[in-house]
Amino acid sequence: MECGVLQGSVNNPLLFLMYVSHLLCASRFQTTLFADDTNLHLSHKNIETLQTNVQKLDKEDNWMTSNRLSISYIKKVYTLY
Repeated sequence: MECGVLQGSVNNPLLFLMYVSHLLCASRFQTTLFADDTNLHLSHKNIETLQTNVQKLDKEDNWMTSNRLSISYIKKVYTLY
């Protein structure tokens, strides 16, 4: 194994949060960190503008790639308020 921690370790959630906390500085999106997941949020009144902005995930995707993580694009959801 090149990187990672043992599955089921009590320290995993803490280590994950320490690992991804730098994403907060690297992202233009509002970021919500969970024990084993991260959500990126972006809002806009115009759906076309929102879709365009969401498609510009270059900075976040580069950070993820350089830290051996990936963005799950199939979980992308658009919500109008």
